[in-house]
Amino acid sequence: MNIKATLHAMLPHAGLGHLLETYLTWSGVGFICSFIASSLDKHADVPYAAYYTSALNDAVGFKFWILLAVVGTLLFCLSLPVLYLSLHFPALSDFSRRLRRFTYTFFLVAFDEGGLMIGILTANFIDTSERISLLANKSFLFSDVGFFTILALCLLNSLLWLFGEAIHSRNPQTYSGVVALLMKVPLRFSIPGYLIVTAVLANLVVSQ
Repeated sequence: MNIKATLHAMLPHAGLGHLLETYLTWSGVGFICSFIASSLDKHADVPYAAYYTSALNDAVGFKFWILLAVVGTLLFCLSLPVLYLSLHFPALSDFSRRLRRFTYTFFLVAFDEGGLMIGILTANFIDTSERISLLANKSFLFSDVGFFTILALCLLNSLLWLFGEAIHSRNPQTYSGVVALLMKVPLRFSIPGYLIVTAVLANLVVSQ
């Protein structure tokens, strides 16, 4: 299998169209709400009031996005061996499907939260008004939001979508993409790789 075919096989059933549509939806909401909130706060009686922009801060935060991503990733690591066993022991199929669907939920919520966050940061990057800048500093812990910061978050958030849609496709309710490729890897390669990656992830989570 060449590189082009491998990259195509890594895509889940949902396809890139679903990724783009979801990004436009959630980042668009964050982007538009940021400007509306900033405009509304300009008419407040108290100078530098930020009632509506602070509402965005209450809605989404960088730390919560990290938590969702970490939980989803750990569940993903747990789902892989259960899925492999279910392919050889049909009695585990129902449990595997429920676990994959549960894992998918965390990835889905994390991706949606990330989309909102990217939209708000993009608004901050375009309009450097004091209210939105303070919002970005307080909510996302970024003092200078730049193009590469937003790009990095887009890439990381896209990975959440990639693994989430791969571990559980809603229609049909099965696995695809990266997970389907991993299930085809010989055990002599997959087991050592799985143990190393899982150990590194678990160590990073515990050390933080």
